[in-house]
Amino acid sequence: MINQNSKKLENALPCRVDAYLSMKNLGYCKLDSDDFSLSDTQKSDLDIIQKHFDTLQRDPYGEDSGRYRQHSKYVFLPCLNLLIPHCTEHASCYKQDIKFNDEVIDEARKFQPVPNDILLNNLITSFILHDFKNSPLAHYSSTVPMEVGIHFIRTKAMTGSPGVAVPNRLHKDGEPCTWIHLINREGLSGGENIITDNSKDNILCEHTLLNPLDSIGIVDDQVWHQVKPVSVSGHTNVGYRDVILIDFTPMFAKPNSPS
Repeated sequence: MINQNSKKLENALPCRVDAYLSMKNLGYCKLDSDDFSLSDTQKSDLDIIQKHFDTLQRDPYGEDSGRYRQHSKYVFLPCLNLLIPHCTEHASCYKQDIKFNDEVIDEARKFQPVPNDILLNNLITSFILHDFKNSPLAHYSSTVPMEVGIHFIRTKAMTGSPGVAVPNRLHKDGEPCTWIHLINREGLSGGENIITDNSKDNILCEHTLLNPLDSIGIVDDQVWHQVKPVSVSGHTNVGYRDVILIDFTPMFAKPNSPS
């Protein structure tokens, strides 16, 4: 598993908000771009990431939805602050239980993988460490490795054709903790993030990510969430919303089953 692409994580992305308490107590956290402090090098890394979204392939499981996606996985060893990109075919596959997403077939979906140079981009890895340290899963830091999923998703809208997320309703993801980081947004209206409590009746947060690095964290067992469709705005013919999703799942050992 440990390979030449393994990376020791030194610093989490600096943030002036104590996101951990909000995630633990409320089940979600909303951060504005101004809450983060980027160095000149990290600003350059952000520029690279923003341009990378132009390389994403169309989502083969929703060709009329305006979605473009890449997906890969890491193994994160919190006790060592060591991040190891998965370099197998499994790393680009993504499966949700049909109970979480009944809008896709109940089998693994395979997406274009995220290239290694992007997986190891310093801003991306600083975000991963920030997101983990500000997640309720951080109490596992000395004992349990984490599987980290990373999704690059572009939702594009054209005149008369909105861009639609999947699933297009309140849902849970299945991973214990997920962060949503906005990278680009151009020529759009809509795309509101809705977060409710587990009754699905009480809206806890209704917020639109507008500026690069605006972010939302979700604790899956405490809330339901969705993002509304996006439409072109003004006199533009095309608009797009680019986000990175980073999710964490503890890698507990499974006992053998009796024969």
